[in-house]
Amino acid sequence: MSHRTNAQHAAALHSLLFVPAGDERLLSRAHLRGADGLILDLEDAVPESDKESARRGLPAHIDRLAAEGQYLVIRTGSAREDWETDLRAVVRPGLRAVMLPKTERPGQLAEVATYLDGLERERGLPAGSVGLIALIESPAALFALTALAKAPRVCALALGSEDFSSALGVAPTPFLLTEPCRWIALAASAAKIGSFALPLSLAVLDRPEELADAARQARELGVTGALCVHPAQVAAVNAAYAPDDAEIAWACRVTEAWDAAGGGEAPGVIRVDGLMVDAPVLRRARTLLSSANAAGHAVTTDHGGDR
Repeated sequence: MSHRTNAQHAAALHSLLFVPAGDERLLSRAHLRGADGLILDLEDAVPESDKESARRGLPAHIDRLAAEGQYLVIRTGSAREDWETDLRAVVRPGLRAVMLPKTERPGQLAEVATYLDGLERERGLPAGSVGLIALIESPAALFALTALAKAPRVCALALGSEDFSSALGVAPTPFLLTEPCRWIALAASAAKIGSFALPLSLAVLDRPEELADAARQARELGVTGALCVHPAQVAAVNAAYAPDDAEIAWACRVTEAWDAAGGGEAPGVIRVDGLMVDAPVLRRARTLLSSANAAGHAVTTDHGGDR
């Protein structure tokens, strides 16, 4: 699988749910939580004393969850000796990406990419089949985003809101986190890869409306998805990224008006609902309808709006 394919898959995901890699009960039900992808967490979620047993158990879980059609990511340790040990234990068919914590330099990602090259050859996997997600957890990483996004195998950038705010010595408030979300969205879009970030603390578990509002704001910034640390967060994130009825109706009016005005040719510029529609707006409308269809929404004809 090429870097380009990895990036396309990652950019199509809206919810990535962390699952502790050593918790058999949570792992057994992880595929039922409705998330677009699962992050099997070998870093913070597993005590050091339990890491070896978690590594031994993960291959069977990867095989089972991949058979369920799950997009699977492993979050490794950040130190080289940790991620090497983690990767030797888990790289196999069904693993789609590796999340590297505390990424600040493209050289860190290049080292992991080179190590993955060897493991893929050794294990008979297609070259480049395992992507990399760079987890941004410090202000220093923001100033390297362009280089990080273009590093080998990188298919997404993600914001670790708690560590990022801790590095600044402040709380993970929307006021703080909106700007890194914006930067991550811009860098990821420029590199044509995915982005996962919320202008809200990931610790918010019991306020679904607040979480959904934050996810909608992230979507408006151009962020393609969000990390979830609890199953209760998944539905709110998925709903925020699903096109609503008004968006679908607008996109239908735009595409129908464009087709009617062109008579089989591109009309150049038209007016719909009092607003100018040109080729970039048409692309946005068509992309939204494709997303709606992929999400199972019924797309119906709407003849409203001025042409």
